[in-house]
Amino acid sequence: MAIWISTAARLERNRLSEAQRRNCKLVVRTVSAETGVRYCDFFAPSRMRLHTAGARQLAMYLCHVLLGMTMTQVGQFFGRDRTTVAYACGQVEDMRDDGGEYDRRLLELEERIDKARHRPCALEIAIGEDNYARG
Repeated sequence: MAIWISTAARLERNRLSEAQRRNCKLVVRTVSAETGVRYCDFFAPSRMRLHTAGARQLAMYLCHVLLGMTMTQVGQFFGRDRTTVAYACGQVEDMRDDGGEYDRRLLELEERIDKARHRPCALEIAIGEDNYARG
């Protein structure tokens, strides 16, 4: 006997909690500060430039891996399909496989995000100082 889950039930199951939204925003702000891509460009309907698309892929990967969200949930947050999130995660994994500078920077990003999740004001200070130093 097959059991069918209604569309409404699936949407309810994948609905983002306030904590998930907050953590995703934290990831996007951190990646934005690191890459120089504007926050709003992460949610643009088009792919944008290669640099912007790469930053978005990185943020999607971090939301999936670091926050433990499903690809469907990450896609909902970014306004993309889960297959787009799967592709993004694959791209970042491929870049990590080479090791080196990319992997090292990604590990640092993961640590910063993890610390900020437990001490929210830590990220605000780090981003504020970073932007002040660049300005």
